[in-house]
Amino acid sequence: MTRKALISTILVAALGVILVLGFLAGRTFRDPARATTVAGMTVLEPAALLPEFQLLDQNNQVFDRTRLQGKWSYMFFGYTHCPDICPTTLVVLRDVQKIAGGKEQDVQYIFISVDPKRDKAATLKNYLPYFHPEFIGATGVQAELMRLTRGLGAYYEAGEAQNGNYEVHHSAAIFLIDPEARLRALFAGPHDAARLAQGLQRLKGG
Repeated sequence: MTRKALISTILVAALGVILVLGFLAGRTFRDPARATTVAGMTVLEPAALLPEFQLLDQNNQVFDRTRLQGKWSYMFFGYTHCPDICPTTLVVLRDVQKIAGGKEQDVQYIFISVDPKRDKAATLKNYLPYFHPEFIGATGVQAELMRLTRGLGAYYEAGEAQNGNYEVHHSAAIFLIDPEARLRALFAGPHDAARLAQGLQRLKGG
């Protein structure tokens, strides 16, 4: 990893921690939600129901809150042109799936692109199989993305374009959604596959 990439990773990870803490502080103010750190993850009590939203997945099928019901979901926000953090995180999620041995039928892995201008359904469909064929990709109009990210306390912002290229600054946190479509826990970076897998098993009582 280059020095620039390392610095970028550290800054985004730090930003993720700040945003998570800010989100939790806001919840504590609105309702007496409690957040505790367990096994390297921040657990919300009570869990926070996600807002209604509507995106499209890599197959141009509607991806909304109902797609989160009945399964545990690891959710990460990024974009396919991301040079380091996104592919690294997707590799970690691939390793989480390997640890589960493909036996966890009630777990799904979701990559939400916050760069809908470049990441169309076909782009996501070509990109995600490099990491795992069962990963779900989705994106949508800015209003729907903002509704979802604000509901989770995630952040993203497109940088200034140079020669037609631009970066999208975004949170590095991985969000764990429970089968009732509620935010149950958050993992701040840097990420570790074993920690992510163990965190889910702890919440499932395994």
